[in-house]
Amino acid sequence: MLFQTFSGVRTVPEFLVQLENVGLLDAVLPFILIFAIVFTVIHKTKMLHAAKGIHVLIALVMSLLVVVPHVLGTYPPGQDVVNIINGALPNVSLVIVIIIAALLVLGIFKPEREEAPFGGFLSILSVIAIIYIFGLSAGWWKTLGMLSFLSSPDIQALVVIILVFALVIFLITADKPFDDTVNAFKKIGWLKNNP
Repeated sequence: MLFQTFSGVRTVPEFLVQLENVGLLDAVLPFILIFAIVFTVIHKTKMLHAAKGIHVLIALVMSLLVVVPHVLGTYPPGQDVVNIINGALPNVSLVIVIIIAALLVLGIFKPEREEAPFGGFLSILSVIAIIYIFGLSAGWWKTLGMLSFLSSPDIQALVVIILVFALVIFLITADKPFDDTVNAFKKIGWLKNNP
């Protein structure tokens, strides 16, 4: 019976639609999420000084108490916990992706020493760039009229290539010796010291 449901599926989107029709988003995924969170909280905080099996049983009952009324449609309008979870999780995931992107970029530009001259400036500039990129993707604001050409991925790649070439030319033609330039990049965290 279950295999007949998936027999006509040819593409991944069709497969996901079939999983939705079977009830994956309505019952299975919320059940697993609630079970995992409740079990982890009970088990790690040691709220109940009981065996692991008791923790599993409590998490199972609480998960079923949330999911079964949703499946049966007995929640009052606007108070369906599963619908609230399904509506909130994409936004929470977006916030987590933004935080991870910010941490990655800050990790690249973080000054390792106090005398690193550009580390703080590059960190602030990186956070502003991340906010701008995600805001532009979300449609919070439009590109400026003069800078609308920067929304093209080809133009963005060209600008990055030009900036890299400008940096290389600057490093080659700088008045200071090459070692001073390498030391400057080590100070702002772009190059790591070899042991």
